[in-house]
Amino acid sequence: MKPKSLLSLALGACLSTLSLSGQTDLESTRDVLDQWVQTRQITSKEKSDWRLEQAILTDTKKLLSSELTRLDASLEELKSSATAADEDRAELTATKEAIAEASAVVEGSIVELETQIKAIVKTLPTPLVEKIKPLIRRLPDDSSNTKLSLGERVQNIVGILSQADKFNGTITQTSESRELDSGKVVEVRTLYWGLAMAYYVDAKGEYAGIGFPGKDGWEWPQIEDAGPQIKKLLDVYEGSEEIQFVEVPARIN
Repeated sequence: MKPKSLLSLALGACLSTLSLSGQTDLESTRDVLDQWVQTRQITSKEKSDWRLEQAILTDTKKLLSSELTRLDASLEELKSSATAADEDRAELTATKEAIAEASAVVEGSIVELETQIKAIVKTLPTPLVEKIKPLIRRLPDDSSNTKLSLGERVQNIVGILSQADKFNGTITQTSESRELDSGKVVEVRTLYWGLAMAYYVDAKGEYAGIGFPGKDGWEWPQIEDAGPQIKKLLDVYEGSEEIQFVEVPARIN
């Protein structure tokens, strides 16, 4: 073989070797670049996911912190409510005990009170008795054996005494039939001065007298020659006479 041909073969072999070596380095570099790109992508995704998770964790922390604060406030409120409830319970218990004690006292004396009321009713004037008849009818016939509750019995007594006190603080004028000492019955006007006494007179001023409570009811004695003055007193009260001082008989117990 000629030297020139050998040189050509040698150069070709070298170029082929260099070409194969360069191709291998390029592929290796490309693989490294691909791996680096993938690693960057994975790193970027991990960072993005971490930021998202960090934001979620932060929001969750704030939410839990807010809920914890609300629960603490609710717990304090429940404690306060429990304390207030305990105080109310203690107060109600004390009130209940006081009412029970008062009821026991009233229950122990209710029979005597009703007996006294029945005696008092006999001394009350007719206009007042007519007004409180519904309450009088509710007084038990036998105070030791009745179906009325303690509250109803006390209510009757209070009602009667209240109306009697009201009548005693006012002047009451009525028209009534009055039986005279002679047995004659005449129509009269009667002026009650509370529960203390009263004056009565007929239309002509012929028959007149006073009234006052007795043991078995009111007594109505006739007073001779007192008709004109008592008539004038009632006329002044009714307004048919001008206001003036009128002397009338009186009874002092």
